[in-house]
Amino acid sequence: MMKHSLALFLVLTFIAAGCGGNEPRPVDIFPEDLCAGCRMAISDARFASEIIATDGTVHKYDDIGCLLHARQKMPAHEIAAIFVKDYETLAWVPYGRSTIVTAGIHTPMGSGRIAFASADRAAAFVKAHPPEEKTGENCEACTE
Repeated sequence: MMKHSLALFLVLTFIAAGCGGNEPRPVDIFPEDLCAGCRMAISDARFASEIIATDGTVHKYDDIGCLLHARQKMPAHEIAAIFVKDYETLAWVPYGRSTIVTAGIHTPMGSGRIAFASADRAAAFVKAHPPEEKTGENCEACTE
């Protein structure tokens, strides 16, 4: 009886171990990384983001504007996960749980878009840094 219980325990342990950990995880940004959109160096982690494709390829971006532009072109079934950096904490946040705002600050490609894990923090930041009105003459990267 003890042998059967031990065997059953081992089988259940291996099954449980195989069921977890398959969720895509964000990948670190390194100094040599270039934006998959504009090919510029990802020099400021506050604006970094990434798309992890279903084949495991990681597309890193230096500006959320570049991420959003790439996301529009990539078929949804090819996207396993999207992560953005929280502007204040630099922690990776799943895109669907983040609050993306446009603020009156300079971002690498001029989109003014930044991400927060907290909607309240995002609103407070925008209140303190309201976005400029952008026109065709002063918009470096207006991508909707």
